[in-house]
Amino acid sequence: MLIKNVRLVSNDSEIGIIEKAALYIEEGEIVEVGPSEALEKKYSNVNDVIDGNGMTVLPGFVNAYVKMESAIFPAFGIEERSGIPSEELYHKISEVLQNVLNEEIFFTIAEKIAHDSLKQGVTAIAGSIDRYLHKIEVEKTIESVVSTRPFHFAVGEGIKTPEDLQRLLKSGEHPKYIPLNSITSFDDSDLRELKQFADSTGAFIVILLSDELTEEKEAFFKYGMSNLERLRHISMLGDHEVIVNAQHFTETDLDIMASTDTMAVYCPREMMIKNMMFPDVDGMMGRGVNLSIGSGEVHDFSVLMESQIAFLLRRMLKGGSDFDSIYQTKKILLDNNYHFASKLLDKPIGKLIPGYSADFALYNYRGPLGRGKKPILRNLLFDFVRDARVQLTFVNGKIAYDARKDDGDEIEEKIQEIREKILSKV
Repeated sequence: MLIKNVRLVSNDSEIGIIEKAALYIEEGEIVEVGPSEALEKKYSNVNDVIDGNGMTVLPGFVNAYVKMESAIFPAFGIEERSGIPSEELYHKISEVLQNVLNEEIFFTIAEKIAHDSLKQGVTAIAGSIDRYLHKIEVEKTIESVVSTRPFHFAVGEGIKTPEDLQRLLKSGEHPKYIPLNSITSFDDSDLRELKQFADSTGAFIVILLSDELTEEKEAFFKYGMSNLERLRHISMLGDHEVIVNAQHFTETDLDIMASTDTMAVYCPREMMIKNMMFPDVDGMMGRGVNLSIGSGEVHDFSVLMESQIAFLLRRMLKGGSDFDSIYQTKKILLDNNYHFASKLLDKPIGKLIPGYSADFALYNYRGPLGRGKKPILRNLLFDFVRDARVQLTFVNGKIAYDARKDDGDEIEEKIQEIREKILSKV
């Protein structure tokens, strides 16, 4: 396939931006990028040619953490309709979903997330779904979705109790992504067993602290050390461990994360909506912590919007000073997402250069991109969010989303039926 006549933002310092560019793709991989005129001549015998008509091409974005249930019920807004406090409503919905969830419903949830992500130029997500007593086969259902709609999924069912862990170990499953919904619910032998299993399968362990301060107090009471100190003590931290939305890291915790290459993921909009304390992003990254961003329980899955909120929150917290460094911080956050996904999916993604996976989106944006780092970032974070719309999204060199053939309304109707079914039982 040859995609010609586009403005290419490569995310690579050597190639940079090519104003009149083309990409040649074979077997899901970018083979060559360069001036459109030259590549059109070189690949004149290619039958599959797409004219980008001057649209802007960016690498597919990566959402480093998604709560799968958010496709049905976002983290806010539903309680206004139901009249039930949000925390109580969440538990009621979880109870009902546990009883009604099956492969068909989960297929629709995953299809909704893939569609909405691709519409935002996101080509890969890492996500969790609460454990529902093994009523569904997560991996098989995800494969079914991907066979009809190309997308990169890494999804795992949450582990909340030692019994959940034993079920996983005996199930024969090999998830890429294992959400751990508590730490203090497990003794050291449980955690070592989980770590051994994850290492043998190449899985990532995702630590979701369900009640962070309570768990921290319990860790000191039981073990005389913080949760992260305990995890380091039992050799459970490393470049395949991820901690999501923790708010209360000490300097010792940050040093532990940096020294073990443990990653942190933050979901800016979810934290803002839930009135959670936003972390010192610059301070964490300055200490060497590998930090990424996701959408969590917010349901439109826009990584650019997460970046914009992170930018605005950091600017407010820093009082508007050091404006350029805040832009640079956001660039590093996005780059970290790509590095994380490349490890998780075991393929190079995040750049429009030869040898990388052909995952990218064509936007109808024809405004200025500027020169140098700051103008490009400004346009990505603000002009794109306001003005740009995805027209085509490619995953593994295949068209995964086409705005002219958008089937989002049909998927939303299915999701609405599921919502009504659950809310009627709530």
